[in-house]
Amino acid sequence: MSYCTIEELDSMFGDISDNPAQDLFLTAIDNSETWINANLKKNFVPIPTKTPDTLRTVAIYYAASDILLTLYHGDELPVQYDVWFNKAQSLLQDYIDAYNNADADSSDLVARQFVKHSKARTYNQKRGRRNIWGR
Repeated sequence: MSYCTIEELDSMFGDISDNPAQDLFLTAIDNSETWINANLKKNFVPIPTKTPDTLRTVAIYYAASDILLTLYHGDELPVQYDVWFNKAQSLLQDYIDAYNNADADSSDLVARQFVKHSKARTYNQKRGRRNIWGR
């Protein structure tokens, strides 16, 4: 499943002097899909079977930043790249936060609880035993 299409991505650029090849669009779209899925998995958010509008926009912004990085060089490149990439990051984080805070089923909440490590003493410490090998 692809989060966005070539037409949606192409419409972001309008009329640009460099005519990007279709392979560049496909690669950018694949990269954006991989980036989104990796971030969702990292945050224990299930990958949707249907594309929500937010993830479509995120994919377009990620792909646009990839294409800008590929096609353009110069002083304005970092500014333009940062704008699209940071918008995508912000929207994706909002999507993840919305899922974690409100959109999860009550049965999901138990499955997504994180394991917290305690600072409990070890078995030997509780019984007052010393480490004889540590001398």
